[in-house]
Amino acid sequence: MPALLQTPTDACLCPAADDLVSVEQALATARAEARPIAETELVDLSVVTGRILAQAIKADAPLPRFDYSAMDGYAVDTSGLSTQLPVRLKVIGSIAASRTVGNPELRTGCAYRILTGAPIPAGADAVVAQEDVRCEGNRILLSRAPQQGDNIRRRGEDVRQGDNLIEAGTAMGPLQAGVAAASGYPGVRVYRRLRVAMFTTGSELRQPGENIQPGEIYDANRFILRSLLAKPWIEIVDLGSCIDKPSRLRTVFQTAASRADVIVSAGGISVGDEDHVVDAFERCGGRVWVRKVAMKPGKPLVLGKVADATYVGLPGNPGALFTTFKVIVDEILAARAGIRSAGDSERAAIANFDWKGRSGRTTYLPAILAGDAQGMPLIALLPDANSGKLHQLSLANGFVVIAPEMKSIERGAQIRWRPFVR
Repeated sequence: MPALLQTPTDACLCPAADDLVSVEQALATARAEARPIAETELVDLSVVTGRILAQAIKADAPLPRFDYSAMDGYAVDTSGLSTQLPVRLKVIGSIAASRTVGNPELRTGCAYRILTGAPIPAGADAVVAQEDVRCEGNRILLSRAPQQGDNIRRRGEDVRQGDNLIEAGTAMGPLQAGVAAASGYPGVRVYRRLRVAMFTTGSELRQPGENIQPGEIYDANRFILRSLLAKPWIEIVDLGSCIDKPSRLRTVFQTAASRADVIVSAGGISVGDEDHVVDAFERCGGRVWVRKVAMKPGKPLVLGKVADATYVGLPGNPGALFTTFKVIVDEILAARAGIRSAGDSERAAIANFDWKGRSGRTTYLPAILAGDAQGMPLIALLPDANSGKLHQLSLANGFVVIAPEMKSIERGAQIRWRPFVR
């Protein structure tokens, strides 16, 4: 099968592919090369949740659009009230939250019955809550003097006309959809879904439900990847599992490059006798930017490009796969999908453990939130956790991030904590 033509790039200078690069260098290289997709589509607000906004949402009118009552009660004019309490006022009408008919106007010595969300009538400057009023037929008795502005939501107090409400690159959630709806948008323009092709490698892999023979294992990585990629803004192209055969791997890369914006594989990227993935990638016209990253777990990690697709080759160890995905792949996918940066995902925390290790690589230790200390999260390590213990990793809710130069941590020390969910 002919090799794919490699699209030239105008990215910044990349490190030599075989250099051991830091996590920061790997991410910088990937971000520089990861061009956001350009295609957009108009979607209805009813199906916009989770999609990535491709336009800025601006206010073409103030919000609220008019002064309205914040509760059920009575609209009054504080300037016309007697200073002698109690005060009796005549109720001359009722205003509900609906289209305004006519132009209600308050007269001296009177009040309007008003319901939550209803527009404030002309001449009124406060709403008295109904529980603070005693009714006497068509009159009300006030035992307390209201203050100007009580229980009124003013026109434009939330949003002024022309304000930027939602920036392009925002993942649309329930509140963002509500803001767009309140501003009169029936639909918004979003980026099309990012197409991500995924496959796992290994002649020993079998799918759950299949018969398994000695030396074979079930393919956990495929389902870890599918779950990690299951986002409203991603279209998954699942190419299944591929045996460790160069010709089969080249076929998979050809298919993936023709169908996807990003290709993610798991396994076969190290230097063993049966690790053919990187060679197959390069024979298909792929260019490798990074091949080794100074992180633990996850030193074997391939970043590159084939045709117009960004490629990420992940280690086959499930714990290392999960770690490298959360630290690096999530960032690459967000950049390709046009998502605005969410900022630093790490925060300060307090160690509820002692640790000793080797320096030289950024280490990510699976850990759990154990409480609160000094106003910061208190973090405990999982016992005897390592990248090969998938069940142990499933109990964690974040990583302790240890800088390359650190050799030990004492209980009570301040550490960096990276929760799985921001």
